[in-house]
Amino acid sequence: MRVICTAGHVDHGKTTLVAALTGQQPDRLAEEQARGLTIDLGFAWTDLPVAGTVAVVDLPGHERFVPNMLAGAGPVRAALLVVAADEGWMPQSEEHLAILELLEITHAVVALTRIDLVDDETAEIAAELVAERLATTPLAGARLVPVSAVTGAGMDDLRAALADLVAGLEPPEDAGRPRLWVDRSFSIRGAGTVVTGTLAGGVVQEGDTLQVQPSGAAVRVRGLQSLEQPVSRAHPGWRVALNLSGVAADEVGRGDAVVGGTWRSTTTVDAWCRPVGGGVLGRRGAWRVHVGTADVPARLYPLAGTDLAEAGPVRIELDRPLPLVVGDRLVLRESGRSVTVGGGVVLDPDPGPRPRGRAAREAILGAYADLPDLRDPSGRLSLVVTRREATPEVDALAMADATPAAVAATPRVEQVGTWLVQAEAWKVWARLAVTTVVGVHQRRPALPAVDPTHPRGLLRMSGCPEDLCDPLLARLVAEGRLERVRGGLAAPGHEPRLSVAQQQARLALLATLDSAGVEPPPLAEAAEAADADEDLLAVLTADGQLVPLPGGDAALSAGALAAAVEVLAALQAEGGPFTAAQARDALGTTRKHALPLLELLDARGTTTRDGDLRRLP
Repeated sequence: MRVICTAGHVDHGKTTLVAALTGQQPDRLAEEQARGLTIDLGFAWTDLPVAGTVAVVDLPGHERFVPNMLAGAGPVRAALLVVAADEGWMPQSEEHLAILELLEITHAVVALTRIDLVDDETAEIAAELVAERLATTPLAGARLVPVSAVTGAGMDDLRAALADLVAGLEPPEDAGRPRLWVDRSFSIRGAGTVVTGTLAGGVVQEGDTLQVQPSGAAVRVRGLQSLEQPVSRAHPGWRVALNLSGVAADEVGRGDAVVGGTWRSTTTVDAWCRPVGGGVLGRRGAWRVHVGTADVPARLYPLAGTDLAEAGPVRIELDRPLPLVVGDRLVLRESGRSVTVGGGVVLDPDPGPRPRGRAAREAILGAYADLPDLRDPSGRLSLVVTRREATPEVDALAMADATPAAVAATPRVEQVGTWLVQAEAWKVWARLAVTTVVGVHQRRPALPAVDPTHPRGLLRMSGCPEDLCDPLLARLVAEGRLERVRGGLAAPGHEPRLSVAQQQARLALLATLDSAGVEPPPLAEAAEAADADEDLLAVLTADGQLVPLPGGDAALSAGALAAAVEVLAALQAEGGPFTAAQARDALGTTRKHALPLLELLDARGTTTRDGDLRRLP
């Protein structure tokens, strides 16, 4: 299935043409049918040769109903532009063309209608004028078909042109992240809430749990219809009606979105915008932003600091949140004059606080100076990460409307654990972490390991998010640029080196502890007497020559510990498993010294405790 929308001036025969194409009356409202004037969105469908089923969203042409027209055109990617041969190009033809351009609807067929009301020469002139007007637009070269919905002249040609149009469209992307901008919401007795719209981004099937954004309400899909036929699953590009449980019909409506996967609604975006029709985008004016089916009041702040008379980045602050991603197209209207003034594409759906001062604005302008291809998920991801230096992957994928598969193809982006990091930031932070560890080795060569809190602290000071520090260090270990050793981190190949003074202190300290046996003095006291510094204590602990006792204020030498184990082994050989009191007596010490030793042996697995008894292997 493909979905197209109509566009064109009021009374140029859009609805009549759709009815002739499909055999269905798209005007739903009694007022529309009584007045012969389309007010809201209409829907119809037909089967075209080779191309298959085509759904048509019929849009109102009157200038009073442009917001409704935008709600219908927003989610659609192809159009049937209608111009009457007897009137030619008119004001709403111009505005609708501008809207199609702003929404990047570049695939279209032009129907020159009501040729039954003019002679052949007039029809030819009208066709030439329309082609001339389109020659400098993205619709240049669009097939133009003279047609009369009344007499049927040209209808077969129009069907063939539409078939060629939809056959040439790229398949809608299935990123596994469905989003349906709601254009209607109503309740059916016995069924409950039903919403309709054009599905994009992913498949929806019966039983799925989705969300309504921006409210965040969880809903379940009780059933689906497409073109009034029940279906078990709907694909991107389909017109769909979803029967939802978990939300009342008055709690969801036009401008909301039903989504699956990770989405976040936002009230602030940066967008690359351009004025149309000689307009200017600036702080002054009563602005409304149209995106998807939403129509939201907003404030504009051109990031260059002055009103925008040509394309450039604009900070847009919305009056209510919307589930937007990089690449979403939007249209800007000035509601006081009811005119379309510009539009553009979302660059950042979560840009942070408004920049204050020239330096902050210039930094953002620099980030947006070289825009990637926003039609490509890797381009969108690149833009998201470049703007932030580092972003949790789940957030980056949500903002860029991308899947994990896009990460590998994204230029200038490194994956670090569950984070996506700008390549330059990764280089800076990785170099900082490695040089920090190497620097500690150089200043303190006896130290066998560097406490990870040291590089973590410097990374945080350099702007690295706290939650990224450990994944970053882990990747450096995986790449062999650092090693994980007992006590922390080390540079590859690092060997602790003791100075002459430290060697002498080592001998003195171990001699003291060997002689003390299982009754060592406080370690600080013994170290001071031997003139042993902290680095030496760390070396002796790391290589097992010094064994701290539970409590942290004393330590045994490895020789004293081995001697104690031999005593307990002899005790067990004589009488089997032993109590703490028996161990104390055998060691010739007091309870004060025996209990920490036994706790140490339990913790190391040297002894196994069963109630009051302990045994050696």
